[in-house]
Amino acid sequence: MPLAISCSGDSQGDTIAAEDAGAAASEECGGLLGRADIAEAFGGLLTVKDTTVAAMGDEVAGCMLFLDEGANNRINFNIGDAEDFASRKDSQMRQTGGTHEAFDAGTEAHVFNGINVIALNEDGKSLSLGLSSAAIEEENLLTREQSTTGLKLLAQRIMSRL
Repeated sequence: MPLAISCSGDSQGDTIAAEDAGAAASEECGGLLGRADIAEAFGGLLTVKDTTVAAMGDEVAGCMLFLDEGANNRINFNIGDAEDFASRKDSQMRQTGGTHEAFDAGTEAHVFNGINVIALNEDGKSLSLGLSSAAIEEENLLTREQSTTGLKLLAQRIMSRL
């Protein structure tokens, strides 16, 4: 299947008529995640500048949401299968140090170091979701707790929309 990329927001100089703005916002990241989700999950501390979506055929394969705050910060996610989930879980569990917490989002979900989330649903679709580490470690835009809480909420929403 061909890989398709599309962008929205400032990077392409797009202009959207006021009546089309609501429709465009709901279509961000293939309807899996949008600006309002980010604002709510992080208590208004992070806002989306623009997005880039990757798709395989009609299916969303991933999305990058570039943030207004900080230098080159973004939230990105990828949709995969059970094998992708197992590989990511194995890789994350092998790393020493840091934090790990299991949580409720689908059949199995984990957050690592407050910036990376993986989740698997009952249909075998998986999610890998992450926030730029600089947003916490260098720029102090969020605390690790705020990041963890926000990413868990986003993961739950994406998994419910798959």
